[in-house]
Amino acid sequence: MMITELKKAIKKLELQKDELQKIIQSNGWHEDRNDKRIPEKRESTLALDFDIERVEPEQKLLSPNASKSYQHWYSAGRAILEKNQSNRMKEFEELYLPTGKNTENGIKQLISKRYISKLEQFKLMDLINSQFDILAAVPSHLEFSIYDIELTAYSILMDDEISAAQHLLKKGFLRPSGALAGVILERHLKNSLRKHIPPIKYKEKDTLSPLNDLCKDTVYEVPIWRKIQHLTDLRNLCDHDKDREPTKDEVDELIQGVSKILKNQNL
Repeated sequence: MMITELKKAIKKLELQKDELQKIIQSNGWHEDRNDKRIPEKRESTLALDFDIERVEPEQKLLSPNASKSYQHWYSAGRAILEKNQSNRMKEFEELYLPTGKNTENGIKQLISKRYISKLEQFKLMDLINSQFDILAAVPSHLEFSIYDIELTAYSILMDDEISAAQHLLKKGFLRPSGALAGVILERHLKNSLRKHIPPIKYKEKDTLSPLNDLCKDTVYEVPIWRKIQHLTDLRNLCDHDKDREPTKDEVDELIQGVSKILKNQNL
């Protein structure tokens, strides 16, 4: 719900940004760079001993509403970023007011000008677009951060369940112990599929074998797929009464194998 509302707020800022760009262009130059190419550049290395006339580029009045509109937009965008992805604040603010010797190339300096050249105007528009791109990426950051929190919680839960499976094994409950290990592995594979970029869809009723096939060559390579397929066979011994009884060593191998899979940071 929070991410949905955040996306709405950023969409609103996008519309405001587009209006701001129109204000910037209102007295100046309209965007005409889409079809342009950078021509071949040739420079002479000969030193010529005479003065070269310096040509000042044409300048046009920058709408006085541009600075006011931008300040409202900047404050709203900064608040969203500070609360939801503060580690990108420096990058966002650097576009507004660069540090070092480039202070004249920042938004603050450009948007405060009364008259502005075409090059400066397009630079200003590009910088604002760059700030918005940072804001537009915030929901994705939060979505995958939530996945990481969820996976951490699952990891803690699974460690406890592995301990429970080991306890059952020590008490001689072979089938329940192996079945529990299988449930842990199944849940882990589903989370790995969800965590994958892009997420890989699966059916809720999918069991270990189809989940393992979905992970093959996407989440992990063939050697791990084979290992999990072997663990699946051991789990099936524990789940199906019609098959032979699993041995204590087989159930122990299943539990230890699942534990190693859980500790693999690449899954």
